[in-house]
Amino acid sequence: NALDNEMWHGIGEACKVVDAAPDVRVAVLMGAGGCFCAGLDVKAGSTLSTALEDMSPGQALDRIRRHLAGHQASFSAVESLRVPVIGAIQRACMGAGLELSLCCDVRLAAEGTLFSIPEVQLGLVPDMGGTQRLPRTVGIGKAKELIYSARRFDAAEALRIGLVQAVYPAGELGARVAELAGEIAAKAPLAVQAAKRAINGTYYGDMGAWLDWETAQCSGPLLSEDRKAGLKAAAERKRANFKGR
Repeated sequence: NALDNEMWHGIGEACKVVDAAPDVRVAVLMGAGGCFCAGLDVKAGSTLSTALEDMSPGQALDRIRRHLAGHQASFSAVESLRVPVIGAIQRACMGAGLELSLCCDVRLAAEGTLFSIPEVQLGLVPDMGGTQRLPRTVGIGKAKELIYSARRFDAAEALRIGLVQAVYPAGELGARVAELAGEIAAKAPLAVQAAKRAINGTYYGDMGAWLDWETAQCSGPLLSEDRKAGLKAAAERKRANFKGR
């Protein structure tokens, strides 16, 4: 379940459907086929990269900012849904997929799930809210370590650092998610929704401003030679030789 432009659009549209359904009290975000999300679709990333090659620096920066703002809005729509969102995470939760999971109110994972936020390995920066939401979720030191190293980690570590709230055998995840959803749905919906607004409003503050700041920091690396080297190495399954330019 790699994220392409169609899927990003679909996430935003699905959120509109949920918010327009007054009887919905809980939403569950999961990946079809048993995999949560492996991150950015490489083809979609390559298409943007090719388009940037033919633009002036000013045009490229404007395109990058509009591109990121649109995708960030889809993720923010998940976070700002009026009802609680449970993330059902299994097999892979990587890159933009991990950033998407951070928009859920509660995350439950299956044993054997692999996590990573590997953007710097590609000459990029986590630009879908990862630099903002991950520190608020696992603490600033752990977030820096995971982002800077781009290493993979398992569900047990995800639980230990507070990225997920529980880990279950893969065959039990669906039932456990349904159980928690049922517990939440049985509570007073207006109170639950007000609690979500109160928590998010206090804890996240003006997330839009923080995402604008993230976009500003990500634009430079997106236009760098390192980004080209990183994507090329990933496509060839090789280790990139970054030059810092």
